[in-house]
Amino acid sequence: MKKIFFILLLLLSCQGPWSYYPENPETYQGIWIYAYVVSGRPVENVCLDKLHSLKEVRLQGFAFYEEADVKISGSFNGEEMSLSLEPDIIHNNNPNCFVGPKDLLADVGGNYELNISITWDSAGKKTISKFRAETYIPQEFKILRAYNLQKQQFNPGETILYLPAPMDLQSNYFIPKYSDDVGGVFVSSIFDHDVFWGEDSIDKFIENFSNRNDTARKAQFGDSRILISVENRQLGDINKAIDSIPIMGIMMPAIGDIKLLFYATTPDYFKFRNTFFDSDSRVEPIYNIDVGAGIFAGMLVDTFNVRLDTLSSIKVYPYLLAQEYFCDEVDERTNTPNLVLHRECVEYWDQFIWDKISTQPMPPWYDIPGDKLREVLSSEEFVTWCEHRYFPIGKYPPCGSALVLYSKSGKNSPILDREVKKWCETNNDPECG
Repeated sequence: MKKIFFILLLLLSCQGPWSYYPENPETYQGIWIYAYVVSGRPVENVCLDKLHSLKEVRLQGFAFYEEADVKISGSFNGEEMSLSLEPDIIHNNNPNCFVGPKDLLADVGGNYELNISITWDSAGKKTISKFRAETYIPQEFKILRAYNLQKQQFNPGETILYLPAPMDLQSNYFIPKYSDDVGGVFVSSIFDHDVFWGEDSIDKFIENFSNRNDTARKAQFGDSRILISVENRQLGDINKAIDSIPIMGIMMPAIGDIKLLFYATTPDYFKFRNTFFDSDSRVEPIYNIDVGAGIFAGMLVDTFNVRLDTLSSIKVYPYLLAQEYFCDEVDERTNTPNLVLHRECVEYWDQFIWDKISTQPMPPWYDIPGDKLREVLSSEEFVTWCEHRYFPIGKYPPCGSALVLYSKSGKNSPILDREVKKWCETNNDPECG
């Protein structure tokens, strides 16, 4: 009897997979929406996408829809108005993202409404989908003061030291003033090509196992990186998490000028972020789009300029040199040059191509003669070069041929089929044969 009781107790107390295994919800088949409105800026980030099948390629340079009507209503330049947004084709060759007029800037504390009507092909059937969402820009957020790694106060524009390991694992702290409607803050750093990255604690750890040149590992691409996000939550009985925002020294350059952008945003954004990126499949993402998936968030941005310097004994890595080292390397797994493998290296690839063609200074990439490009690159490299730029056939027609070749490599996409058909109907391209 005791044995039976023990077995029953064991069964009741143990949790098997039946107790936590998630349900199998129906996969969302609609439109994904990621839209942001930022104080003091025009509307620049309203992006739409559809769910792609596992075998379907995503073509960012072409619209997945037939028609789209995208509007944002709210306060711009101190006046209430409704803006009709246009596809972001001219600057970024991305018709699935939409932008507003450059001279109309969003206001601090404003309320905003997003309305979208889109005609698209949903699983082989033409569908008209409509979405609506609301958000606001918080009333107030500003960095009042900051403290460096040595716990000394500093002001915007002043110089602070990048300190060697292990001090680089300490944090600079930024103390804000903010209104109660701030749901949290994320921080982005903006920098130019003149910065130098410094030797850090990770380098010190890796050098125990390898004597490989580490310049390539310092490669950063673009002009920004996200440093930290902090939700407006209470910590114990005293402070809230955003009362003192930490940024580790290892996250900053060793030498150069940067801008720290503090984006104060809404609780909806953090609900979405905390659930959508949760690794637990039982957690259902929280969206604020009516009958849709995604997020529409308002943000108030405050800028804090920082100048960095370091000790002469610290090894530093120039921004452009680190990129050059990275792009010149060969990926060990695929035995393919990073120059070809990584989209971030496409500008270095341009220089390599032009050096093969001419001794003159390199023109913009879209002025490279198409016939010369085909002489330098293999067919596969030609397709990859155009793919890295999302097949910009409007700005660089030679990539139309690359698009056709790309479609012949077994890629599955109704958008690709549509665009290749349009290209071949209007161009006498031998690749269409």
